[in-house]
Amino acid sequence: MPVHIIPGAPEKVRLFWQAYFWILVSTLLALPFLKPTRAQLQASGRKWLKRAPRPVLAAAIFFAIAYVINHSGKGIDWVLADPSRNMVAVLASASATALGHLYPAVAPFLGLLGGFISGSETSSIVMLTELHLSTAAKIGASGLLIAAASGIGGGLASVISPAKLQNASASIDRIGEESQVIRTTFVISLAITAVCAVMALIWAF
Repeated sequence: MPVHIIPGAPEKVRLFWQAYFWILVSTLLALPFLKPTRAQLQASGRKWLKRAPRPVLAAAIFFAIAYVINHSGKGIDWVLADPSRNMVAVLASASATALGHLYPAVAPFLGLLGGFISGSETSSIVMLTELHLSTAAKIGASGLLIAAASGIGGGLASVISPAKLQNASASIDRIGEESQVIRTTFVISLAITAVCAVMALIWAF
């Protein structure tokens, strides 16, 4: 299901691959069996309108920033005449110079940070993958492995991301307990990310 926004680089929506699409479908199919009242449907709608916009906006902003970074330096014809003017190339050169062969150990923490800010592993991957691949090429490391390690960090961010914890607490009607959860999960996520960083550093070259 490609959507052509940028010429020559269609965005593949893959609607039927998305878990949230099937959650929506299963919710709608369950309604006749659950038989919610009008008041319950209205209450659910009000809660959704109150809680959904913030995480959606955070993810949308992160995706937008990723598009700006990945396509910066291109002209009106969407062609990059000078690769050195692209933000990914600039960041990759700076990362390779500053961190060198230690970059694979930093990538998982970048993924963790990206997921924490955006509340989405996907948006973290979209923003950082090009940077990881470009930096890996400059330091002679495995770009795929570094990008995967960053993805693991982005996934671990789900247990500390305010947006994700807010959604989870809302689902079980325990809003206000997010801070208690973060105290425990923050340490766990950092520990697992550190293990991933060591493994990435060992296997990236």
